[in-house]
Amino acid sequence: MSRDLRMGLLQARDNHEFTDFAFVCGDTRFQVHKVIVCSQSKVFHAACTGPFKESTTNEIDLSEFSVDHVEWLIDFLYTGAYLIPEDSNLDDHIYMFAMGDMYKIEPLAEYAAWKFRCELSDLLMLEEVLPLIPLVYNSTPDHRQELREELVKFLRSPGPGIKEDMETRGWYDEMAAECPEFIKDLLFSYLECSDRDRSFLSHWKNLTGTQARADI
Repeated sequence: MSRDLRMGLLQARDNHEFTDFAFVCGDTRFQVHKVIVCSQSKVFHAACTGPFKESTTNEIDLSEFSVDHVEWLIDFLYTGAYLIPEDSNLDDHIYMFAMGDMYKIEPLAEYAAWKFRCELSDLLMLEEVLPLIPLVYNSTPDHRQELREELVKFLRSPGPGIKEDMETRGWYDEMAAECPEFIKDLLFSYLECSDRDRSFLSHWKNLTGTQARADI
C-alpha cells in the first residue's frame, strides 16, 4: 500500500468517512474501516466474518488495553508505524508487542520488538531494567521469545553502571522470587555459551594438533 493511499485512508478515518467498524476501549469508541483492520488481523477477520457478536454489532471490545495503546494500534494499522511520547517508557512497546501477538498482527509484533530492542540499549541503571522483566514474562506467551531474549542478552553484557549493580545479590533474589523463568533463561544462556566455547576450543585444539603433527 502506497504512503499516499495510507494517509488518505487515515484522513478518512479521522473524518469518520465511510467508517463501518469500531474499537471500543472503556468509554471511548474509535471508528475504523473494517477492510483495513480485518485484512491485517486474523483475529479481527474471524470476529467479523464468523458467528460472533462482533459480526452483527460491528464493534470489538479492546478495553483490556489502554486508550493510548488502542490508538497506537490504529495508527499502525493505517500507517505501518506508531509514535509514543518521548517521556514514555519501554512498557508501552511491551504492550504493543502483546497486542500484535494477541490479535495476530505479526508486523506490529515485529515493529514493537524492534523498538523495544533499540530503546533497551539506552538504559543505564539496573533499576530501570528490573521492572521490565516480570512485565515481559507475564504479558507474552512462552512461544514468543523475542523480548525475553533481548532482556537476557542485555543483562549478559550490561554497561558499566548496570554491571556494577548486578554484582550485588539483592536483584537476583528479587527476580528469583518474582520471575523465576527469567533466572532459568539467564542461566541457560550462560550454559549454552559455555557449551559453544568448549566446542570451539575442542575444534581449535584438533586443528592445531593436526597442524602440529603435519609440521613434524
